[in-house]
Amino acid sequence: MTDRPDADSPVKPKRMSGWDFATWRVASDDPVMRSTIIGLLLLESAPDWDVLVRRFDRASRTVTVLRQKVVEGPSGLETPRMVIDPAFDLSFHLRRFRMPSRSRWADVLEDCRRQSLTDFDRDRPLWQVTLLEGLPDGKAAVVVKLHHAIADGQGSVMLGAALFDFAPEGQDLGPMPPEPVPAELDSAGFVDAMVRDNLGWVARTSADFVRGLGPATLAGMRDPGAIATRIVKTTGSILRFTKIPLGPLSPLMTARSISYHFDTFDMDFDAIRRTAKANEATANDVFLSGIAEGLGEYHRRMGKPVDKLRVNMPISLRKPGATGTENAVTIARFELPVAGMSPADVMKDVGATVRKWKAEPALMLADEIAELSRLIPPELISAVAQASDLTASNVPGVPIPVWLAGAKVLRMYPLVATIGAAVNVTMLTYDGTASVGISTDDAAVDDREELIRCLRTGFRIVTGTPVNAGTPLTRRRHAAAAPVESDPAAAADQVGSSNT
Repeated sequence: MTDRPDADSPVKPKRMSGWDFATWRVASDDPVMRSTIIGLLLLESAPDWDVLVRRFDRASRTVTVLRQKVVEGPSGLETPRMVIDPAFDLSFHLRRFRMPSRSRWADVLEDCRRQSLTDFDRDRPLWQVTLLEGLPDGKAAVVVKLHHAIADGQGSVMLGAALFDFAPEGQDLGPMPPEPVPAELDSAGFVDAMVRDNLGWVARTSADFVRGLGPATLAGMRDPGAIATRIVKTTGSILRFTKIPLGPLSPLMTARSISYHFDTFDMDFDAIRRTAKANEATANDVFLSGIAEGLGEYHRRMGKPVDKLRVNMPISLRKPGATGTENAVTIARFELPVAGMSPADVMKDVGATVRKWKAEPALMLADEIAELSRLIPPELISAVAQASDLTASNVPGVPIPVWLAGAKVLRMYPLVATIGAAVNVTMLTYDGTASVGISTDDAAVDDREELIRCLRTGFRIVTGTPVNAGTPLTRRRHAAAAPVESDPAAAADQVGSSNT
């Protein structure tokens, strides 16, 4: 994987996409909207540190976003540039610590939480990697921290392709690529680029709008009514994308803060696929149905039943063969039924809703719509985000085992900041396991342990398969006896895996 067209040429400054800029700007103005992505890798053993350093050095030379920093314009409204950091220091981005003896999974998640709550050094590239050694049974963890402005969930997985091996002994990657050379970008050049960008944005938006009209453009010469109808549909689609919700639907999860906690659990991905096949649904439909069952049960147990919750769900716009890590998504916002429907009916409902969103004419204008965020006060964007009860994301991962610097990767967990929602639930599949990372806003969720119990129960009900209520650091001699959550009260002492 490489994003360098010519290894011998200076790497030109790259203009942020509309989505990347929107994420960067809002996260900069409101700490509630900080959009950190944590990729937590559990390793069977400690990796070879020298090999790990060389692997990240190599990756930073080919995936140039790892050496790029953000350069903003004079007013802050101009689209920033990603430029090679001439003072790039790999050692700043790589850290190594030994965990205290008898550390638990909760301690690992707490370290991830502290890192996620800490903002980036904005004068350097927006990533950080921490190796945590000394875990039970000789295991180790690698915490990869990224700013959402430089990668979405799928982009983060693609970044892993530059790091992982498919065998313990690794492979000969050849000589180390040369370091990327930064191109000059002075103030005059930035202003000139900004003017050209703004003119180009208008041209691209107009062209994309016309392309959004489809084959009807030519037909409109013969039938003006047809092209007028298509324009109305596209305009209506844009309005649906930009509709501002009035507030969260949950009567329980209403407050927001700048603090959140992480939890995790694992499921058999084959059980999810079997459930999807039996219901003529997708794995994503099953995922959303499990969340709906769990959050509906949580509201009932807390004495605040609700019929629907407002959900944000990223829809990937990544084209086949694309290699960049930058955001290639748009956000679908819809109401998720959490009561009064069977899991099978919820799957049908959410499946139809997602298909409808994917067919929206405005989808191809998603980046241009995001560009408009520069004209909207950050406070309004933050208010819109905080009107969501839930963000749910399903990220396909690597289907076979991989190794990192000689250590086998046992689990991959996605831990994503709440970014205004009360709860964020993200699923990443790896080697037959669906690993779920949950972040819960401390002010919105009164009983985090109960919420995690309910989510596990929800997935058990939907898939018909018990959800492991242990942690991935359960010692080998006890692994066979690890409890499963076969009923709502089971394994209570195992729930809330990031409790300390």
